[in-house]
Amino acid sequence: MRRSVPVVVAVLVVAFVVAALAWVSAESLRDTESTLIAADASPSAPLRVAVVGDSLSAGHSPFLGNGFDEDSWMTYAVGDGIQFAGGWARAGATPEQMADAVRPVERVDVLVVLAGTNAVLHGETVADTADSYDRIAEVIHPDRVLVAAIPPYRAHAAEALAYNRDLRVLTRERGWTWVDPWTAARDGDAWAPGFSADGIHPAGPQQYAVLGHAFRQLILEHRPSTALADS
Repeated sequence: MRRSVPVVVAVLVVAFVVAALAWVSAESLRDTESTLIAADASPSAPLRVAVVGDSLSAGHSPFLGNGFDEDSWMTYAVGDGIQFAGGWARAGATPEQMADAVRPVERVDVLVVLAGTNAVLHGETVADTADSYDRIAEVIHPDRVLVAAIPPYRAHAAEALAYNRDLRVLTRERGWTWVDPWTAARDGDAWAPGFSADGIHPAGPQQYAVLGHAFRQLILEHRPSTALADS
């Protein structure tokens, strides 16, 4: 009978160890579930968006560095999930001038490039400006590049259409994303009645708001997968 005592003790020790391991596992599972629930409840990080362009992005002020105003489409796109990260836009700028002036921006999820109207004005084609788009993307180095169609150009309608056609091809060749924020601004290949006074720019704040909301939808629609993973 005395020899059975060590056996009983051993059995009790094993039972205690098993119970302790079960308790630790249960606590670990509860901690993991709490962490997952907290992560799901946390708000998504806003998309950091950079903008490069001309007067269509600079707004009423001739330079984006002066801040947004009622004629800046980004005014109507930022907030509630979209954060302006930086960029460069100046009235009259060509793609080449943008590429020369733009500087790196930290942690950009989406780069929006709205460029080409002034290239058309100066008789340039996408074959002339392709390198400038490459340089802009290389400097900003975003997770995703959105290249936007240029709007109708009343004085150079055929050239603007050709530029958009070739720019779309370039965008696909580079693996970027083509977007068209001007669908509400067009009537066929021309400006919709009342949307533009000069045949180049939206007429005013109401029209820029339409453009900004269209851009916002496109930016969120093409949110990069890395941003989805981080949210």
